[in-house]
Amino acid sequence: MSKEKCGSESHCCEGCHHHHREKENKTIEKALYGISILLFLLGLIPALSPYKVVFYLACIVLAGHELILNGIKDMLHLNFEEDTLMTIAIIAAFVLGEFPESCMVVLLFKLGEFLEEKAVEKSNQNIKEIVEIKAKTANLLQGEKVNIVKVETLKVGDTILIKPGEMIPVDSSIIKGASTVNTANITGESRETLVKEGDHILSGTLNLTGALTCLVEKDEKNSTASQIVDLVYQATNNKGKTEKLMTKFSKIYTPIVLCIAIIVAIVPPIIGQGDWKEWILRALVFLVASCPCSIVISVPLAFFSCIGAISKKGMLIKGTKHIEALAKAKQIAFDKTGTITTGKMEIEQIMTLGSLEEEEILTYAYALERNSNHPISTAIAKEVENRQIISQKQVEKQEEIAGYGMKGIVEGKQVLLGNEKLVKKENIEMPKELEKASYLVIDGKIEASIILKEEIREDSKEAIKELRKQQIEDIILLTGDNQKNAERIANQVEIKEYEASLLPQDKLEKVKIKKEKGEIIFVGDGINDSPVLAESSFGISMGEGAEIASSTADAILISNHLSTIPKAIKIARKTIFIIWSNILFSLLLKAIVLTLGVLGIAPIWLAIVADTGVSLLTVLNSVRIFK
Repeated sequence: MSKEKCGSESHCCEGCHHHHREKENKTIEKALYGISILLFLLGLIPALSPYKVVFYLACIVLAGHELILNGIKDMLHLNFEEDTLMTIAIIAAFVLGEFPESCMVVLLFKLGEFLEEKAVEKSNQNIKEIVEIKAKTANLLQGEKVNIVKVETLKVGDTILIKPGEMIPVDSSIIKGASTVNTANITGESRETLVKEGDHILSGTLNLTGALTCLVEKDEKNSTASQIVDLVYQATNNKGKTEKLMTKFSKIYTPIVLCIAIIVAIVPPIIGQGDWKEWILRALVFLVASCPCSIVISVPLAFFSCIGAISKKGMLIKGTKHIEALAKAKQIAFDKTGTITTGKMEIEQIMTLGSLEEEEILTYAYALERNSNHPISTAIAKEVENRQIISQKQVEKQEEIAGYGMKGIVEGKQVLLGNEKLVKKENIEMPKELEKASYLVIDGKIEASIILKEEIREDSKEAIKELRKQQIEDIILLTGDNQKNAERIANQVEIKEYEASLLPQDKLEKVKIKKEKGEIIFVGDGINDSPVLAESSFGISMGEGAEIASSTADAILISNHLSTIPKAIKIARKTIFIIWSNILFSLLLKAIVLTLGVLGIAPIWLAIVADTGVSLLTVLNSVRIFK
């Protein structure tokens, strides 16, 4: 395709050409491998024995030219890795006249490489399925016209049309229409949700039934789908301790193995314990069998598979380095509002304690709270809307005091709306008989108490039960709410330990104390809990309303279902078990083959079968984490 014809899509075309070239190269490589096998078989025919050297040499060159070139380059740069060990073994065996063995090293190594690539491709495909949630185009409304544009060109404030069957391109709010949407791409769970005018919808969600006219709230870069895709790819670069340890291990291990092989080849013949050829062949078996590829490939692949498997359940982990902390954790602390509960509140009762009527109380409360996103503010705004109260009161010097409430001057009066701690902080006398609530104070006098109730997440109780099944027995609820509300919510979800009336710094201190006993998970809403999320061994932020990329959490619970957490813990623990199983299995089998090789019992082809077989088994074992 010509550049002129591609136009602005030249980058896409280059990507397509690159993929096409890569596919062609793989086809050629497999064809050459097939010819190499044929040449090897021809070399084994007695009638063609005068030409066997040519057949074997051609077999090695066709199947192993890339391996040998890389091995020689590595040797010249004193970089002793898998290619180096294999190249030494191939060349040395051929020079010693062990032509079939030399060919088998190449052919079996290449076969193992093909099989490993296939397994890794399957793993990558699973990750691609997770991240293929970004729409490429959007329907931009400009007057009466609908123009199809690239999603990245959309700006905040644009109006778009989302038709049935289309992916929602960017985070938006519905200004016209109603539909059902499937949130499977975002939450990891296929669930149809009814959406209508005024609702917020996330990019990556699939629109099912009705056409929606929407206002763009976030551009493509800052929308949920893009942040999820970025996080999944970035996650694979943040290596865990075990992963880093294995990388370092292979860099130290390979040169040591090479030195031992040289000693095996040289020392016994010098002291008269056999001929040179015999010991060089034993050293070659030692070299081939000792390749650390099974560990080097399987460990990062297991972590990568774990990230993908947990993503499919609805939780995004920001790097493999966090998986070990999740797997080791035996304690978990929950925030209450927006975590154990949905964060949505509604007014249960308004108690007038002065001369003001309920509607007047709400107008003062609304004046203070209307610019806040706090759940209490939302509940007050909803009540004002339901009662169709028209509030004209203006507020000055408005201030939000974290963990306490709001204060400001409303129509010349000093107004407070907050919890018991705020009332005491302002040295206002609190009648003992009052039920704990949010209090409206005007010019130093308590005028009303507003009692609110919260909605518990439908799976909170079940999630707590499942956590106990995962041996997470130390479960605590930490909240800034009062003792009575904390006790009520804790009892409903069967959490025995709870702490109430905590400021953000108090939560932080509680988590620090718990952390001294061992790894601790903290689950919060990502708004007021940033310090605690950062301090905990593994911080989980609820996906609702949290800025995914900037959150201090180690993981984002995109599904907003607490039941995802015990599933993630189970997958993380299984991953760590599989990783160490792979490592121990690889080392044990290699130790057996190495011993047999040095004793002269194992031929070189058995060493390569053992190496390739172990690599393939450990890779397949790692990939099964996806299941």
